[in-house]
Amino acid sequence: MMQGSGTPKPTEVQAAQSADDPAARRLVQEAHGRMYRWPAGFGGYRARLSLNDEGRVYTGRVSLVPRRETTVELNGADATLQEWVRERLWTQGMHLAYSTFEEGDGKYILSFAPDDDPVVPHPRGRKVLLTGGRLESWYRIKDGQYTQIGRITPMTERRVNTIERYDRAPDGRQYSNHYVMTYFSLDGQSVIGMESYVNEYTDVKGLWLPLCRRVSFGERGLVKTRVIELLEHELIE
Repeated sequence: MMQGSGTPKPTEVQAAQSADDPAARRLVQEAHGRMYRWPAGFGGYRARLSLNDEGRVYTGRVSLVPRRETTVELNGADATLQEWVRERLWTQGMHLAYSTFEEGDGKYILSFAPDDDPVVPHPRGRKVLLTGGRLESWYRIKDGQYTQIGRITPMTERRVNTIERYDRAPDGRQYSNHYVMTYFSLDGQSVIGMESYVNEYTDVKGLWLPLCRRVSFGERGLVKTRVIELLEHELIE
């Protein structure tokens, strides 16, 4: 995918993507089934919101309806900071929203990358390419878990989500509680950003809802940290 890291040639990628591989499909389907997601009828949540931005604290409210709407109000915060918080809660809600394998990754052609070697495995597992979506995507999967997720957004950036740790929800399914997002230039030659996420959840009437997101990132020669905390959750019926 990215030059300088054993990138397969375009003709090799096209050949690998021409047919679905049942083994690759089973690998992705198993990993999908192990991830925690909200039930299909979940209407969303409201909560009291607190943001600690490098020692400056803002308070407000959040309302999230999965796949539909996320609104954030932070007293005293400018529009840019409010949008930063909204985007990170919206993205988290998208990952937790109910979806079947058939509605998601199952719609695409799934095949192992041409440079994937099952005999001498990558430390983060097998690499599966997803073909047919608006984003160029791939997964690395090991022991039934996603370990890396790669996306290329047209005309903007390449990004790789490296999942460092999982935890388990009360129903036994898993969620990622620590991952690192790395952003690359479109040509894949430069790292242009990196963010570390640590997530905590809480059980609200049998549903696993966000409690805390700690985000660390580089900006203007500094590593900054912002902590989003959610309290007094209310379920939206």
